[in-house]
Amino acid sequence: MSSNLIIISILLANILCVNLFAFFIYRKSKNLYLAAFIIFALACILAIVEGIIAVMIIQDGFAFFFGLNVVGYCLIINSIIVFLMAILVSIVKFFKRLN
Repeated sequence: MSSNLIIISILLANILCVNLFAFFIYRKSKNLYLAAFIIFALACILAIVEGIIAVMIIQDGFAFFFGLNVVGYCLIINSIIVFLMAILVSIVKFFKRLN
């Protein structure tokens, strides 16, 4: 039970770090699409890293897939939310420019 708690705490730390990194990229470039892409790219990279960490902690071959499921889905859904926000902001800016 404690190994799952360790993996989930690593997941939360990864999500926080990825979101902060994407926020700093957004603040520097003012491009929300780039921030969504950064989150998506880091989701792919961190899914592999989480799988390897899960194998080292749980010491089972199928733990790799557990690590993929834990971090991959959360960050991909996170990047989809940021991408939809970017589309919404673009639509609002377009209609503001018309008026």
